[in-house]
Amino acid sequence: MDPPEPKAGVTARSTAITLVFVAVIQLAALYFTQVNLPVTSQVGYSYAPAGTSSTGSAWNAIILVLVVFATTMVAVWLVKKRRVKVFKFIVFAGAAFALFLLTLLTAADVTSAYLNSDAGLYFSLGAAVGVVVLLALATYSSRAASVAPIATGLLSAEVGSYFASTIPYLTAILVPIAFAVYDIYAVFKGPLRQLITLASSDSLGTVSTKVGDLTLGVGDTVFYSMIPSIVLFQFNLGYALVTMLAVDAGVILTLYLLNRVRLLPGLPIPVALGLLTLLFYTLRR
Repeated sequence: MDPPEPKAGVTARSTAITLVFVAVIQLAALYFTQVNLPVTSQVGYSYAPAGTSSTGSAWNAIILVLVVFATTMVAVWLVKKRRVKVFKFIVFAGAAFALFLLTLLTAADVTSAYLNSDAGLYFSLGAAVGVVVLLALATYSSRAASVAPIATGLLSAEVGSYFASTIPYLTAILVPIAFAVYDIYAVFKGPLRQLITLASSDSLGTVSTKVGDLTLGVGDTVFYSMIPSIVLFQFNLGYALVTMLAVDAGVILTLYLLNRVRLLPGLPIPVALGLLTLLFYTLRR
């Protein structure tokens, strides 16, 4: 998370706007998880390259972190070489592909109970194309910058939901931990700090969201929504809502600490509180 000015602090208004934005994403992710549950439960896990053992789960998490690290290094190199347009297009293309595919799948599940197969397909394709167009406008048109939170919020909710339901349980727990640790390194010492410093806010529009006076990384909002979605997938809605509140309490604490420092990783505290709640439910099983 990054406030615009070191001395400005985080106002109560900024905190409220951020919490509402995060909560809407989390609730959307819970809805998507519930809607997709019949399909994802039958399909099984789609990400377990190193297997589902304890060691394999740890490697699965490490692989994802390494992919993000390598991607960020490439982004820094492109920005340093003044190839900002190439960087912007690559980020947009990746986000657009994920948004199109996940929206198509989710819309198909949502409409399956109300529309026949042909009508459902047309509606789902229209919805998927529509959100990609929205993302394109938010990315390339300054006049449409206000719709960026809609596109990035939807992407965060969909990715968080599908991560929660298509990754093995142990891996799904280890992935947020791995990224919370990586977030500390990336923000203070790693390539993410360089990217934030070198790249303009316009070029980072697809991987971050301006919410009030604050900037939230899409990676942060993905994990804010993923952890409650894991609880919904593994347990029930009541537990998921309590976990959501725990994550949001971590967001509030992080925003409070931003009054004291200019730059702060957005994942460690919310992830810790969310996973502690998840651990409590797991031990009670």
